[in-house]
Amino acid sequence: MKIFKFIILSLALCSFSCKKNFLERLPSDIVSEKEVFSNINTAEDYINNIYTALPNYTHGMAGPLSSATDESIQGVDWSLSTWDGNTFNKGAYSPSSFPFMELWKTYFSKIRACNIVLQNYNMIPEDLNYSERKSRLKGEVLVLRAYYYFELLRTWGPIPIIKQTLNPFQNDGDIYLRRSSIDEVMQFINEGLSEGAELLPFTYSDRPSNWGRANKMIALAIKSKALLFYASPICNLKNDPQRWKNAAEASKLAMLAAIQNGFTLSNSYEAIFNQYFNTEVIWSRPLEQGLIDRESNPRGANGYAHSLPLQELIDSYEMKETGKLPGESGSGFNNSQPFTGRDPRFYQTILYPGANWKGKVLNPNGADAPGIGELGTSYWQKKYCLPTVDLFNGTGAVDQKWVLFRTAELFLNYAEAQNEYAGPDNEVYDAVNAIRKRSQMPNLPLALTKAEMNAHIRRERRVELAFENHRFWDVRRWKIAELVDKGAVHKLSVNVQGGVATYTYPVIQTRVFDAAKHYWMPIPQSEMDKVGPNNPDFYQNPNW
Repeated sequence: MKIFKFIILSLALCSFSCKKNFLERLPSDIVSEKEVFSNINTAEDYINNIYTALPNYTHGMAGPLSSATDESIQGVDWSLSTWDGNTFNKGAYSPSSFPFMELWKTYFSKIRACNIVLQNYNMIPEDLNYSERKSRLKGEVLVLRAYYYFELLRTWGPIPIIKQTLNPFQNDGDIYLRRSSIDEVMQFINEGLSEGAELLPFTYSDRPSNWGRANKMIALAIKSKALLFYASPICNLKNDPQRWKNAAEASKLAMLAAIQNGFTLSNSYEAIFNQYFNTEVIWSRPLEQGLIDRESNPRGANGYAHSLPLQELIDSYEMKETGKLPGESGSGFNNSQPFTGRDPRFYQTILYPGANWKGKVLNPNGADAPGIGELGTSYWQKKYCLPTVDLFNGTGAVDQKWVLFRTAELFLNYAEAQNEYAGPDNEVYDAVNAIRKRSQMPNLPLALTKAEMNAHIRRERRVELAFENHRFWDVRRWKIAELVDKGAVHKLSVNVQGGVATYTYPVIQTRVFDAAKHYWMPIPQSEMDKVGPNNPDFYQNPNW
């Protein structure tokens, strides 16, 4: 009988009639697979633990990852930390130490847990009071395994496909797996999502206690993202139109399913991130109360001011009345009043000089100036922050969710894929304009070329999805990181003389991006040392 140590993480484990309760065991006790999977409650508890590696604001670099893009910069240089955005910005990483290194082990460990469940699935009994429960558990595991494979794929490219539980103590060739091609991995992901979706309901509206578990809607959303990645330039070297067609069809199916199952575009953009439940959110994870407030709020509000938007992001917000960028002719932009008349999402995402925040006017040269040894851009992140949070007294925080998938992303995924496949037809316009309408922005200009529409969609993604852990991956799949994540990035400096403010935009950092190697993370050196000598098909990524 196979045995393994079963770590209990805040799970309500059931006792057996002929066995002592799990909570009565000594920490050194060994729990067999038979004990775990012969009871559907403990089997479900085991599966619950597979969810713990899903990305959130801190795990998976969602927070500091923004500072490794042209969205923001960190107020404090943590480049000695493996989770620091400046490690990317300086190009100061190697196979022995880099920000995503631990995720290789983390995600493969969750995949192994999924394989253990599938290997023991027939042992799990049915629930006589919930006939779909057992099949639902299998569906969840298939979707979770596919999702973790997608996270590995977009980070490292070709990766080993492991479908069974391997014994690391068995010294034979079976454990020295080759790196499967991107095509093979994508096929495996797609099959897992399709098989898992068939076993799952669209939502858990009839069983609210299962909220947050993988369901059919989540599987469709993951497939939309994965197929869009597969169709993008980083994978689609020959620009195969069939890949764009597949991505468009998957995204449209997900988009329509979201609408039909109540995941409608929220009337309020800001509410998506500040409400615990919101109609637009398809999948999310709990946030630590006040976490983003502490990290992002200005110094004058007793925040750490670690998430500082760059001028490059500010410049991507159009003017509300004209729908044009500040630098475009006829936009209506006034250099002496740069924060007037912008896209409403600007005010819901960015805190800027002169804005009123928690009863105070923000002043980058006064109470909100950076501390000694810290950086400042004269901007601060507002998205996810609550005006009710008092960081001086530690009050006002409420439960929030970190958004993994929401309906607006599906609209944008569909618009991008459909435009690449068929050009800017009415459905492309409708998808983008629906999102712009929510924020009271004018419709896109008519008669756009395919290239022009592509530029609009990319800018719309940048604005709509800012600080949601998209930009880092988008510029890589589009193969434009060598343009936007390399070279100088800028801050805002405010000089007030005689009550009149003037604005300049000096360089705050010069960044490094090597197109020859930085599009993919290096395989951890520990893995290369372990597997590489035993299998030449387990190779390091180019130029690492």
